[in-house]
Amino acid sequence: MSMGWSSAEDEVRAELDPGERFLWAGQPRQGWRFQVFDFFFVPFSLIWGGFAVAWEVAVFAMDASIFLKLWGIPFVLVGLYMMVGRFYFDSRRRACTYYGLTDRSLLWITASGRRTVQRRALTDLGPVSLEERSDGSGVLSFGPLAMFGPISNAMFRQTAMMAGSRWQGAMLFIDVQGDVREVYRRVRDAIEDAASAQQSP
Repeated sequence: MSMGWSSAEDEVRAELDPGERFLWAGQPRQGWRFQVFDFFFVPFSLIWGGFAVAWEVAVFAMDASIFLKLWGIPFVLVGLYMMVGRFYFDSRRRACTYYGLTDRSLLWITASGRRTVQRRALTDLGPVSLEERSDGSGVLSFGPLAMFGPISNAMFRQTAMMAGSRWQGAMLFIDVQGDVREVYRRVRDAIEDAASAQQSP
């Protein structure tokens, strides 16, 4: 299990099958960040959290029953999670997420708590699309996601992140930190080589 000091390459190489060749390893962008859904969730979380805190202040000021005092605590906790907690846990999840490219597969590795590894054969990835940001990072989308525009893609990706790692594997994308165009080239080359090897007698 990773304890935070392994590199992306170390994590990916640990999953290689005999004879499998390592091509690339990376991670998603790190730190706290806003997503498309946050344009809705941030105002909503502020309204929710503000109401919940106001409720608690009011019932304590009125010296209401213990039931009413306890009633508002879960709503305050949910509000705190929506306002701050979800950004923290999202950042932690991405810090323990690794991507890998081999001559056979694309891998997603999550090494936070219980280690999970998802592997998809290169010949099963389907179309590939590139979304490049101004800093050189970006997103590679595969299969059905590659057919949607950037706005729809971002919404699908956010849904996948909120739903957990299993949905991320079903909705194929990788959020690349660094030179995403170079990764895009490597992925395309690897897919073409894998397809050629599959067709050769």
